[in-house]
Amino acid sequence: MASIEIHAVQTVSGNQPRARRIIEEAAQTFLPGTPVTIASADGGVAAWNGTTLTNAIAGFSLEAGNNLSALGTNPSAAVTPAQSLTFGSVPNEPSAKNIGRPLFNDGRIGFEVATTDTVFRGQVGPSQTAAATDVGVNYGLTKDTDNHWYVDKTKTGANAVVTVTKLDPGDQSASPRGVYFTVMPAAAQSVV
Repeated sequence: MASIEIHAVQTVSGNQPRARRIIEEAAQTFLPGTPVTIASADGGVAAWNGTTLTNAIAGFSLEAGNNLSALGTNPSAAVTPAQSLTFGSVPNEPSAKNIGRPLFNDGRIGFEVATTDTVFRGQVGPSQTAAATDVGVNYGLTKDTDNHWYVDKTKTGANAVVTVTKLDPGDQSASPRGVYFTVMPAAAQSVV
């Protein structure tokens, strides 16, 4: 059973969740809703490795990784021009390519910032069920077989990075998986 994309649903303060667009690391192919980190060496956004637990999660991606050939390919830079976003193939046109929107990539990736004010919506693992006893408990995150991430109830203690704040009121299934959560302060990476 696949997991859903993780995205912000509200804030504790009632303000809009913070979102940023920062240069993307090269060769990133993650899905929307992936936890991301900002590399200390060059400031590029990359998919979180799932093992670094302190000061590690900058937020959750709003879009898929663009698989750039170089860090932050930017149209304003003289050395690295904008890259055209193409995907797939066109039937009966062997030399043609599908062109995505926007037509050119500015080398940045959008993500919702993981602050103590932002509440995200996700799911517990495919073989797990969300329960009222999960509220207030710290858990880890794991990548599912479909490359989406989920709140993993088997990762606790030193492996925890999120705190469940409530059950998803929209998940009315017999075995509910939906939860709302915040990123733990120790795991959140500061984004200016």
